[in-house]
Amino acid sequence: MSNMPSRPTQPLAHDGERVSIEGTSDASLASVTEERRLAEERVKQRNPRVVTSDPSGEVVAQVTAVSKRFLGTLALDDVSLKLVAGEMFGLVGPNGAGKTTLLRILATLIPPDRGEVVVCGFRLNEVKKIRGVIGFMPDVLGVYDDMLVREYLEFFARASSLPPTTRDYAVRETMQAVGIEHLAEQPVDGLSRGMKQRLCLGRSILHKPRLLLLDEPASGLDPLARLELREILRSLQRQGATIVISSHVLEDLADMCDRIGVVSRGRLICVDETKNLIEEQGTRRLRVRALGKGEELFHHLKAYTQIDGVRWDNDHILFRLGGHQEQDLSDLLKELVSKGFPVVSFYEEPPSLESAYMNVTRAGEGWEVAKS
Repeated sequence: MSNMPSRPTQPLAHDGERVSIEGTSDASLASVTEERRLAEERVKQRNPRVVTSDPSGEVVAQVTAVSKRFLGTLALDDVSLKLVAGEMFGLVGPNGAGKTTLLRILATLIPPDRGEVVVCGFRLNEVKKIRGVIGFMPDVLGVYDDMLVREYLEFFARASSLPPTTRDYAVRETMQAVGIEHLAEQPVDGLSRGMKQRLCLGRSILHKPRLLLLDEPASGLDPLARLELREILRSLQRQGATIVISSHVLEDLADMCDRIGVVSRGRLICVDETKNLIEEQGTRRLRVRALGKGEELFHHLKAYTQIDGVRWDNDHILFRLGGHQEQDLSDLLKELVSKGFPVVSFYEEPPSLESAYMNVTRAGEGWEVAKS
């Protein structure tokens, strides 16, 4: 950090003219807020929007037939995707599937080998313009340990070319948005994992990006921190941001995301609304528990021709029953009781994103999948 020369940050420009900042250093908070709003409006005027006839809304990013290879490995294979303004889009897939590669291409960090990408009306060779309207939070945290939290965000505010007149307000507003305003004077290296995640998220949203790319933002967070992160992301979405999240925490994605894309072996094998994906691809399972005769019940269920997927889950037995009509369930329960099994718990679990994801990926790899 000490070897980096300090360069004055130029204020935002409009139609080739610099914005005058004389006499505004002592402006009131209301005046600063208004000036920032006007600056953001000028940025929007310089960023033409991609508008299509798609009824779901304005297209923020369009990925068309993109492929990327690293040495002998095909990381992305003919991927096409459209992101709509204001949506929260989840990317799921196993390690090495290509999720991070896709996010890094959208963030202009690596170029594709083939295909076309347009972000907020700009093509990938317009790197500076794209980086002005996106925020990227990588899976590996990058922080400068010798800085205070406030200094860290001020550094990135200057790097994002925020006007000097609105920079302090932007830093304070961002710290409040991600819940770290009480840590402003704390050194970055003393923060917990969760607070560092918040700090890096704050770094990504300082300039109010239209497209926010998050790679495993909940990695290593405890349940409470994950819940708080979800609320922060929902707030950003309500403010109009389009958010793309790559995560292995499927429960969070099912709760937050409007649509889900499943990536497997470099291919985007399924894109659907979250609710539709769960209902159409998810597996409905039955859960049963019997006092004292668990092992006997387990083997009894495995002998049924209409039952498959029998397995233990702690002291419960999980399985799938063909048909799943209410009468089928009633008949099975009646039969188990008549056989002398002391059933104390018997109910159907609704389908989940986890089961839908497993079914989609297995079907994409040629496995036979039972959804009933």
